[in-house]
Amino acid sequence: MEQLLRLEAAEDLRGGVGGSIPPSSAAQQSYTVLPSPAEAKARLEEKARKWMQLNSKRYGDKRKFGFVETQKEDIPLEHVRKIIK
Repeated sequence: MEQLLRLEAAEDLRGGVGGSIPPSSAAQQSYTVLPSPAEAKARLEEKARKWMQLNSKRYGDKRKFGFVETQKEDIPLEHVRKIIK
């Protein structure tokens, strides 16, 4: 009996059996519109260009105050042979 009273009270809060409150958003389906192949390709190319630009800034030659650090030269083979022996 108590459950029936709770059910009726809940229906009154919702506006009755055929209540005016729309169903929850979980019950509604959502559809996404896929971009055309040309739009998808253009967007992918734009992302690739931005990615390359970001990585060239991140991993490119570091120039600080006009000074460019040179890379280290390889050890001469004679020294390598002495180290290995």
